[in-house]
Amino acid sequence: MRTMKTIAIHDNEPLSLKHLTIRPTGLGWGMLAIAAAAWVLGMNYTLNIAYLLAFWILAFAVWASLQAVWQLYGATLLRTENNECFVGENAVVGVAVRAKNMRHCRVYLRFILDDNGDTHFKQQEMQLLDSKDTARCAVELTFPATRRGLVRTPVIQIYTHAPFALLSVSALLQPDWQITVYPAPIEHTVFTPISGDEQGESHAVRQGNDETAYLSPYHAGDSMKRIAWKQYAKNRKLTVRQMETDDTGISDYIISYKDYGEIANRDLIASYLCQRVLTAENQHRRYLLELPFDTIAPQNGQRRKALSALAVF
Repeated sequence: MRTMKTIAIHDNEPLSLKHLTIRPTGLGWGMLAIAAAAWVLGMNYTLNIAYLLAFWILAFAVWASLQAVWQLYGATLLRTENNECFVGENAVVGVAVRAKNMRHCRVYLRFILDDNGDTHFKQQEMQLLDSKDTARCAVELTFPATRRGLVRTPVIQIYTHAPFALLSVSALLQPDWQITVYPAPIEHTVFTPISGDEQGESHAVRQGNDETAYLSPYHAGDSMKRIAWKQYAKNRKLTVRQMETDDTGISDYIISYKDYGEIANRDLIASYLCQRVLTAENQHRRYLLELPFDTIAPQNGQRRKALSALAVF
C-alpha cells in the first residue's frame, strides 16, 4: 500500500510544494486518455478539429490541475479554541484554514488515529471545510484523550480535489499543537478534616495590598459598592470584587495532596484532587489547592489554573 510521508509543520507556516502529494484522479486519467485518443485520431485522419480538441482538453486539464494545487499551496492551518477535556473523553480541536490572498478553500480534514499508514482518502471519515461557507469555515476534529498532561495532537490529513476533481492534492502534517488534558475526576471520601470552620480555625490565604485579588459571583447580601460594573457591562453577569486585604480573604477549604499520603499513584491522587476542585467550583466555594511545588489560591481563572496544575502534577 502506498503511503504519504508525514511532515512536521509549525504554527503559521504556509503549505508549500514539499508538504503536498499530488496525484491524478480517475477522472484526470480519463481526460488524458480522451486527449490522447483525439491526438491519435488527428494524426491518422489529418483532422484539424481532432488536434484542436486534444489541445483544448490538455489546456483545460492543466488549468484545472493548477486550481486544485492552488487550493492548498500557501494555505495555513490555524487552531481555534479547544474544549475542556478530561481523561477518557474525546478531545475536540477546532481547525481553520487561512488561504493565501483570501482564496477560496474547499478541503477535507481528519486526524490520523492509527499507525498502520492508512492514508487513503475516505470522504465519510473527514470533515469538510469551506472558507466561503460561514457554517463550515472551521471544523472540529476529535481524538481520544487517554492520558493527562500536555498532549500533542495527532497527525492531520488535509485533502482537496476541488474544483474539477482531476487531481487529488493532500498532505499529512504533524502540527506542533498541544492541548492540556485534565485528570478524570474520581468520586471518593476524604477522611481528613478539610474545613477550617469544622476545627474552629481558618486558614489564611496570603494576601498583599488593597488591590483586587479576584472576582467572585454575586450573592445576596454582598455590598453594592463591590460589584464590578465594568464586567457586568461586558457579560451581563454580576460579580463582586474581592480585595487582597479583605476579611473575606480566608480560605475555608484546603484541597491538599497531603490528604493522600499513603497513596503512591500520582494519577490517582490527581483524579481525587480534580474531583474535589470541580465540586468546590460547582458549589461556588472558596478553596486553595495545595500541590508539592505549587499553591493555587483564590483568583481570577482559578478553575483553569488548578486543573492545568493537576494535569502536569
